[in-house]
Amino acid sequence: MLAEAHFEDLATVAAGHDNQESSFALLSKDRFGRVVVAGGPWAGEVWPEGMLGAPVGRIGALRCRITSPRAQIEIKQMMPVWVPGRPRRRKDTEDIARLEAALREQGAHPA
Repeated sequence: MLAEAHFEDLATVAAGHDNQESSFALLSKDRFGRVVVAGGPWAGEVWPEGMLGAPVGRIGALRCRITSPRAQIEIKQMMPVWVPGRPRRRKDTEDIARLEAALREQGAHPA
């Protein structure tokens, strides 16, 4: 289904495609109803508030929650703090600027 929607397997994409990455996270909710990391060394850690507040996304018949733009901004800003060995990337800075511009176009304040 994803191939029909023009998605490509990143393992087979040639270099020079801006090194796009895609990630999936297993989520859970804690006893307070907050979205938390579902497993691994960070199990139970709280994700940004409103993280799953964006509309449900869809590719064909497949539907899933999408990380809200504000949460994407927070995650990109905080990842080097949360994971000290991870450097701040130019791509994240560019993504943050794009997300903030899109929020402004919608009349929303980025932060």
